[in-house]
Amino acid sequence: MSNVISKVSGTVKNWWVLLIIGILLIIGAIWMFKAPENSFLSLVGFLSTLILISGILTVFFALANKDQVDHWGMFLAGGILDILIGFIFLKFPGVTIVLFAMFVGFWLLFKGANIISSSFDQKKDGESNWWWILIMGILTVVFAVMAIANPIFGVGYVVYTLAFAFLLLGIANIFLSFQLKKVKNRVGNFKENVAANIETLKEND
Repeated sequence: MSNVISKVSGTVKNWWVLLIIGILLIIGAIWMFKAPENSFLSLVGFLSTLILISGILTVFFALANKDQVDHWGMFLAGGILDILIGFIFLKFPGVTIVLFAMFVGFWLLFKGANIISSSFDQKKDGESNWWWILIMGILTVVFAVMAIANPIFGVGYVVYTLAFAFLLLGIANIFLSFQLKKVKNRVGNFKENVAANIETLKEND
């Protein structure tokens, strides 16, 4: 019976990290929607800081769950990519809109693919709402491609396109965080029931 407990002992740690990342991304999206007229330089600085913070939190989540989460390496790679992109644009803010849109667009493309992969992990774990995460991931990829393909339309186009992508990615991260929390609670309850049954068997002996 103790082997059963050990098999389910690996529950997701720090699920709230994805919740924080999701909230930060939504805040970033709202900022972009409300102030699309902000200078391109301020946009670069704001998004670079946001991406850098997201990267640090993602690396923390990946390393804490390397034995618990399938494809944790994708989270780690994504976090490292976040940190690199955030650092590069903070160090060299004087980039063109085309270069910036391409870098952030490819970053969003990778993030969207990661969300899509996570949705199928949720499906494999028997979660009924996995398709919501899949839809958010696909839409994130769509807006990422739009940002990459048409940056020549100007700052306004890039801002709104990236804002939609950040919003979708933020919602997906929040949804995924609560899905992981639900799995953690379900496994925790199962472990408690197994432990209680073991105690009952011992008392009966």
